[in-house]
Amino acid sequence: MRVAILESIVMPAGHEVEFDRILVEELKKQGHEPVFFVPERFPFKLDYHCDVNYLDGGEVVTYAGAGKLKKLFLSLRREKRRVAWFNSAYQKACAHHCDAIIIPTGTWRYIRTILHSHLKDSPVPVYMVFHGINPHEQPKFEKQAHKIMPYKQIHLKVITLRNDFQHSGLTNLDLMAPPVFKPQELPVQKHLFFKPPIKIGFFGQFRKEKNLGFFLEAFTKARFSVPVELIVQGATAKPEDGELFERFARDYKDYKNITFWHKNLIGIEWQKALLSVDAIMMPYAAERYRYHWGAMLFTAIGFYKPVLASPELNPEVLQQFNIGKAVDLTSIPAFTKQLEEFIDDLVQNTEVYQKNLDAANEAYSQENLIKNILR
Repeated sequence: MRVAILESIVMPAGHEVEFDRILVEELKKQGHEPVFFVPERFPFKLDYHCDVNYLDGGEVVTYAGAGKLKKLFLSLRREKRRVAWFNSAYQKACAHHCDAIIIPTGTWRYIRTILHSHLKDSPVPVYMVFHGINPHEQPKFEKQAHKIMPYKQIHLKVITLRNDFQHSGLTNLDLMAPPVFKPQELPVQKHLFFKPPIKIGFFGQFRKEKNLGFFLEAFTKARFSVPVELIVQGATAKPEDGELFERFARDYKDYKNITFWHKNLIGIEWQKALLSVDAIMMPYAAERYRYHWGAMLFTAIGFYKPVLASPELNPEVLQQFNIGKAVDLTSIPAFTKQLEEFIDDLVQNTEVYQKNLDAANEAYSQENLIKNILR
């Protein structure tokens, strides 16, 4: 099939960019022909090596640098344009430019937009992917999902490890497991082998909720049985997050076994950084990670890296697969002890992590993602 990926979100880096890459690569592997449907002059962050069709309706609207009032105005403009983009996608589908459409990052508002556009009457299946629905959003999501249920070509696909919809009565909804993220240009070392110094990585978009201060204090108090090094990378979007990250870098500059990188990593640079460490830390404290899948967790699995993760970060993964430990956030001394034990466990029980990372990669495969979207 010729499968259109209808993308209208611009991200500096991160998991939306990589998710689109998974779609393109895996669609090709399964014999499909991916094509992008995007607003005119869309600023791609990667070359996905596939055809691009531009949608009528104007350029992408971003909120970068906008205040409250301007954001309100821009949100109205974005909604108006999204209707136009969806109408344009409908026209392309009618002209046989594609056999199916995937909208890779949807919200309940996107369902409302489809209802206001011609796309609800699409001649080809439209698969809208949602990266988790939290309890606050769920009533709005279900309301719109029920409204669109009569339109049989619109399929709603929620990536989740939970089942919060068993009483919803929705027949147009599928729940799917998240996919792992894997390096594209570099090989994964699938045979685990830990040799001191053990390197731990803390990666991704940095925000206050990611508990970095708690982790740094525990790390510097730990008495490890083997040499351990720490790499802390943070890409920051808000000025206050950037200032906090810089403060941590200043406060811990005298520790020779801690390196700070305050920058965005993308493409091969990102892959090299992740592959250079032995394990990945994710002590994030935010309830939303119970409902939205943690891209960093599924990156760690795909890169074959054991994890020390927050108990709120998709707890179903660690319940099913012994690929690491849930962080003890009760106190600094408790977490310090856990860090010490985790390093010992990596070295002494490598085969357990090996077996479980193999199994997790199979369960959360990219191949299954595409099959589940298109089914």
